[in-house]
Amino acid sequence: MVVAVAAQHPSDALWDPSWEPSFGEQTILQKSAVSAPECILYSSWFCPFAQRGWIACEECEVKYKWVEINPYETDPAMPGGYTKKQLPIETKKKLYPEFVAASPKGLVPALAVGPEKLAESQPIIEYVDGKFAPGRLLPTDPYKRAYARIWADYADARIQRPYYRVLIEQDPEARERAFADLLQGCRDFAKAMDPVGPFFLAEFSYVDVSFFPFWHRIRTVGEHYRGVELPDDDPDFRRLDAWWTACKARPSIKRTLVCEPRLVASYLGYASNTATSDYAKSIQASLSTATRASSALEKSGRFAAPQTTTLVAVAFVLGLALGLLRK
Repeated sequence: MVVAVAAQHPSDALWDPSWEPSFGEQTILQKSAVSAPECILYSSWFCPFAQRGWIACEECEVKYKWVEINPYETDPAMPGGYTKKQLPIETKKKLYPEFVAASPKGLVPALAVGPEKLAESQPIIEYVDGKFAPGRLLPTDPYKRAYARIWADYADARIQRPYYRVLIEQDPEARERAFADLLQGCRDFAKAMDPVGPFFLAEFSYVDVSFFPFWHRIRTVGEHYRGVELPDDDPDFRRLDAWWTACKARPSIKRTLVCEPRLVASYLGYASNTATSDYAKSIQASLSTATRASSALEKSGRFAAPQTTTLVAVAFVLGLALGLLRK
């Protein structure tokens, strides 16, 4: 029996021929072949948390080896075979024993530097900075360092989580409320930025590494599935847009940017509320009653899998069509 494998390379059976590998795919190919690395980065190409550790390694010029981890089931009926249905930890242990040794919860990213093993994305940013390039990402000034941590955490709570509510929420009114929370979080964050920039603290730092992966998904995945539009005439959002432009041009970030249509396709499980990842579950707990009930029915098996897959695929095609119409 042939076991389906989620698409990682253009030669893979489930790779969509319309996807053009970008800088991120090229970087992964190069770093997967590194010999005698300074560290091993266990990562997933699609994951924003993992991208934090990836950017940190690139910015600090670490000689790292990339080890791709797919923590989810593969479904050949889905674009690229991508799902957000989490594999049991026992399955992860069998597939990726060294990864789980570094990350006992089975979550990416994880880092191994000799006997030192570390999981969780923000601690990894701090570790990489301190170990390989002290002061490159975390300011040496105590106030600026504390300020950076405060606003990185703020972005997680007040922008990142409302965005995922917008993406996962199936009830339009509840989605609008989540979007209002997202906009307010963005305005507060923008006002805390250095007024000249281009980066959060003027110079590239920890905050930019921590927040960029999620903002990038708001502007790509969010626009595709939810038609997210931000007020271009608002000075706060103009500041955020200038920041985003500067970040995308930063070599360390540019080398982590994967094919956007492929990235969008990988988020279909979130947009359809069929995801079972730990993060999805944490967001689902805050959703509307109707959406939680729909999610519970899906997980109970009362919706047949083929029917669910078909509905999800239709949702992806409709989202693609809407995206093309907006362009």
